[in-house]
Amino acid sequence: MNLFRWEMRQMFKTKVFWFIGAAFLVLTMLFYAEPLIKGGTCGYELFIELCNDFGSLSLFFTAVFAGLHVTGAFEDRRMQAAVMAGNSRLKVLFAKFASFITAIAMYFAVSVVIPATVGFIRFGTACEEGTFLRCVVARTPLLLLAEISACTLCFIIAMLCKKPGIAVIVNMLTMMTANIGVQIVAGKEWGMNVLKYIPQGQKMLVMGDMSNKNCALALTVCIAFAVLVFVASYAKFRKEELK
Repeated sequence: MNLFRWEMRQMFKTKVFWFIGAAFLVLTMLFYAEPLIKGGTCGYELFIELCNDFGSLSLFFTAVFAGLHVTGAFEDRRMQAAVMAGNSRLKVLFAKFASFITAIAMYFAVSVVIPATVGFIRFGTACEEGTFLRCVVARTPLLLLAEISACTLCFIIAMLCKKPGIAVIVNMLTMMTANIGVQIVAGKEWGMNVLKYIPQGQKMLVMGDMSNKNCALALTVCIAFAVLVFVASYAKFRKEELK
């Protein structure tokens, strides 16, 4: 827990964390200032649009954040210093992974939860597809989990790269390629039968399928994927020579 608190303090001190958070907030306000002020929409429609736009923005901003937050920590020898101080590599990596996940959750709150809450207060909580509890309250953490799980790809790529700039570029290309690939596969008759087993596919499915069966599948797939990424990242970190 001490390592996690140390990681969070280090993260809050970096300009990139606040820059990306501000970028999410500014872009959200630019896109939705008019409907939030003038109306012309309902709270649920605004919520869905916010979720979709966060997924699009995270393709770019998560790639940047992972490269600087993870690869930059190796380049600045912060990870090495934590290990040399007597902490286990597992604990050091888990603290970094947890801080990465927490940052994404904070960005999600700034970009989706806060403006959506304002929208629901202003325009009401009616949901055409079902109850507010299922369509919004249950969907929000599932969408966040799917987003976090998909973004963990950036974490392991950042672990493999030696320079932050290279990590950012590779992350962007990977996220964009994955997004395009998902869109192509989704257009096939058999597409969703495959996509439901990966977080990138569940990001799409959860937007339309909140059945108990798919909710359980989404939880399982996203948690399993994130755990797999962490295990692979640790396998790499455990064998790395620290200088």
